[in-house]
Amino acid sequence: MVKYLLFFCLLLGITMTFSGQVKSEVFLDSGLVDIPTGEVLKHGIFGVGVYAPFQNTTHFKRDPVAFRVNFGMFDRIELGGSHILPQDNDASRSFLGHVKAQLINESGKLPNVAIGIDNLGDNVIQKWNTYQENSAYLVISKTFNLPRIHLISGHIGVGNHRFAYEDRLIGIFAGMSKVFNPAFVRGDIELSLEYDGVGVNIGTRYTVDSGLQLGLGVETLNKADNIRYLVSISWSNAQLIEQIDAANRLARQAGKIASQSKSAPTKEKE
Repeated sequence: MVKYLLFFCLLLGITMTFSGQVKSEVFLDSGLVDIPTGEVLKHGIFGVGVYAPFQNTTHFKRDPVAFRVNFGMFDRIELGGSHILPQDNDASRSFLGHVKAQLINESGKLPNVAIGIDNLGDNVIQKWNTYQENSAYLVISKTFNLPRIHLISGHIGVGNHRFAYEDRLIGIFAGMSKVFNPAFVRGDIELSLEYDGVGVNIGTRYTVDSGLQLGLGVETLNKADNIRYLVSISWSNAQLIEQIDAANRLARQAGKIASQSKSAPTKEKE
């Protein structure tokens, strides 16, 4: 099944010609800069944040800002909601929903495979080219252990609406990402590189031990007139849950050692 999905994605990339640019909310909890991945948030994990893109113009014009919350259920489903704020405070605002389901969980040679729909809603103003409603997609992600580079993840997917270009029904997107754990900082640094069919995007996301995340990116590097600068500030409870789980494991291990020590027979003195 996975081989057929990979072949389908590669075939679309060869046979279709793209124009335009992927635009959406940026630095999603289970995504790269502005494309989704095959991963979903684990059960009980949630993230909240604000995302703001700025155009490369004389007045450094800001695109609509998004406040977003995401949460994971059953290690298979990810749900999200967005509150979109326009540049003009008098203009109407928009509330959008997002849903993502993981079909295959990465194990051995099997990759992560997920399907989803972004921007569920009908209150998206047409002049907001940052958002396109009811955008469905399928994405495949796989982590590889390469010499020297070590762990690096690749992502490829297909989708419609915000993932397609001009009058195309379906578009293709791809990217790669790597997480670093440098000794000179407390936390993780993720670097990502994307190709959305016509634009090359790069981004970095710094996550501290408390769960606070700062994301910075540049979109459409190959077209100077269309460059957008991306900023996000968010928080996730993933690190907190991981610390609690680690403490519980240590407590269980200590209790097990203490129990074994009490039950062990003592050597009688001669």
